[in-house]
Amino acid sequence: MPRIVTRTVIFALVCAAALAIAMMLRPELRLAARAAWNDPRLLAAFADDARIRYESEARACAAETAALLPAAIAQIEAAHGRHFAQPPIVGVYASFENYANANAMDDPGIAAVTRAGAALLSPTLCGKERGRLEGVLTHELSHVHLSGWRPLGAPRPPQWFTEGLAVMASNGGGAEGVSEAEAAQAIHEGYRVVLDGRRWIDFAMLAFEREPPRHPKLDALTQRQRLAYRQAGMFVGWLRTRDEKAFMQLLRALEAGEAFEPSVEVAFGENPSQLWRRFVADLSQRGRRDARD
Repeated sequence: MPRIVTRTVIFALVCAAALAIAMMLRPELRLAARAAWNDPRLLAAFADDARIRYESEARACAAETAALLPAAIAQIEAAHGRHFAQPPIVGVYASFENYANANAMDDPGIAAVTRAGAALLSPTLCGKERGRLEGVLTHELSHVHLSGWRPLGAPRPPQWFTEGLAVMASNGGGAEGVSEAEAAQAIHEGYRVVLDGRRWIDFAMLAFEREPPRHPKLDALTQRQRLAYRQAGMFVGWLRTRDEKAFMQLLRALEAGEAFEPSVEVAFGENPSQLWRRFVADLSQRGRRDARD
């Protein structure tokens, strides 16, 4: 019996050492482990709404979030054309360090993220960026809604679409400070976001056909993100206005785990690049009409 126990202990130590080495060699594994340890589902449930999970120091922010949540859920369900697959979980953090660990990017500067089907809100949203709380909460709930229906392992839609959908569904959440008129003017001048398959989570890698000029009141990364998000949101909104039935058909296909580009072609009869060119042409025509008026 002692020999069996000794072997078990040795095996456990070897596994722990192997995991530690793997985490050192693969930073994403270390980040994933931190995120699991700081998952919002492990936080206390807010008394008036168990969908809200919060750190004790963030109780006031949790109360504000709980007050906004019903309207935000209703808005997303209307925009997506379907109820949530399960009640959404929203994590409210008081510690920037814990939030950075939970978001799996080790970055406390991101206002909010959706991870593992839950929306995580940075302390800044009840601090210096309090004015963004409602819009960003609603934006993140769009991500929670879409991910909640999709099967595990399904191909991810391109991030320009998921972020554009969230901006459209939240009436501009995540693209604050860049108006549709400003984004349309940027498109007209050739500062158009490239709608490709890259990971937009790396804001420094956002690609534009021409590099947009610096905004005097925004840092470069914030400017690029919000201009890109606004343009993507306008395009997704245009798709929905162009053909509501086709748009909902696309969402249902993505929720079922279908690949993005074939689903777009089945729903709209054209690929995303062709539709983007039509969108840009429509913006130009609208701009000429406005100029005449």
